[in-house]
Formats: sequence, C-alpha cells, structure tokens
Amino acid sequence: MRKYLIKLKLLFLMLTLVFATSCNNQPKLPEIPGIKGPLFNLSNGQVILTVKLLKANISIGTKLPIPKTNNSFVEVAPNVEDGGSMIVFYLDVEDLKTLDIGIGEGNTLPDGRPIPGIPGGTLEGSLRADTELMDLSFYFHKKLFGFFIPLGWDTNGLGGYWNVMIDNKNIGMLGAVASDGQGHGAGLLFFLRLEQLKNKRLQKMIRLSKQNPHLIF
Repeated sequence: MRKYLIKLKLLFLMLTLVFATSCNNQPKLPEIPGIKGPLFNLSNGQVILTVKLLKANISIGTKLPIPKTNNSFVEVAPNVEDGGSMIVFYLDVEDLKTLDIGIGEGNTLPDGRPIPGIPGGTLEGSLRADTELMDLSFYFHKKLFGFFIPLGWDTNGLGGYWNVMIDNKNIGMLGAVASDGQGHGAGLLFFLRLEQLKNKRLQKMIRLSKQNPHLIF
C-alpha cells in the first residue's frame, strides 16, 4: 500500500510539472493562414516540433534523419486531425549542442533571397543543407538551428516575423516569408536559439521524459 501511495504521489508530481511547463506554456504565435504551429512537446528526451500545413496534401508519409545529426529526424505525414499534412521534427538536444560544422559560410534562403531577421540577410559561419523532402532546407550555426519550408503560395507581398517566447524567454524566431512577385513564393522560416537548450527547466523536463518514454509532454 505504501509503495502504491508513493507511486501515486510521484505520478501527481510528474503531471503537475508537465502541465505547468508544457501544455500551458506553448508559445504565443500569430495566426498564419494555412499553418498551425510550430507546436512544442517532449518525448523520450527529444524536443518535438510540429508544423501543420493545412493546404498541403501528402498521401504517403516518410521519416528521414536530419543532416549532420545522429539522433534527430524529420517526418512528413498526412494530418488526420486537421486535414492537409504535417511536418514533425524530432530534435535530440545533445545532437544540436554538439554540432560541428567547421568554419561554415554565408547562407541566404535557398532561392537567393535574404534571410529575414538576420543582419544583412546572410547567416555567416553557417551550413545550409537542402533536401528533396518538400524542398526543406536546414540551417546549422554555432548559435542557431533553423529550417525553411518553401510553400509556393502567393501572399501578395505580405509576410511577418515574430519572436517565439516561452517562460518570457526568447527561444527563437518564426517567419512567414512573403512571395515577391518575381517567381519566389511564400515560405515558413523558423530559427531556434541553441543557448535555450541549456535552460535548467527544459533539462529537467528532458530527464523526466527519458524516465517516462511512453509519455508525450
């Protein structure tokens, strides 16, 4: 009976921590037509970042390793709940903290346009990995990890960029890149500030998720 009560107390403590730091702590983000997210969760020691693309229809899903990482993956699948498709990034924190890209170089968006939110539009000392999976591109930098998803939509030149805040801390930037009327369509841009992966609260949650691999926080 005593063991049962101890387990019950641990479960209550775990649920309290989870709901205090996860469910009620999703970042406040703008409404972008056709897009939901990014949404943040934790599972088995990984940060799960989900982007729902309500206008993109993919009938068959796939899961592939993220370039330059050992235990991080990206998955594209049909979105049964909302319709359209979704892209899910499974990010291993240790992977991102120990990335070695060498000297790197200056990188813009894959189509040559400047990267919003980056001084001069070029991310210096970085590596960009372009993939064939929805033409998704990854950015690796000593301070940033990011991705760009070209959507091809015509937004009549309208776009926007927002800081992503969790616990009143700036963890990165979300950008809806505008179409430019010159053959370049809209896209979704996200950058994560790697220093935030060292956050003590996040590290505690990651340890908790490893101890309970069957739960999604």
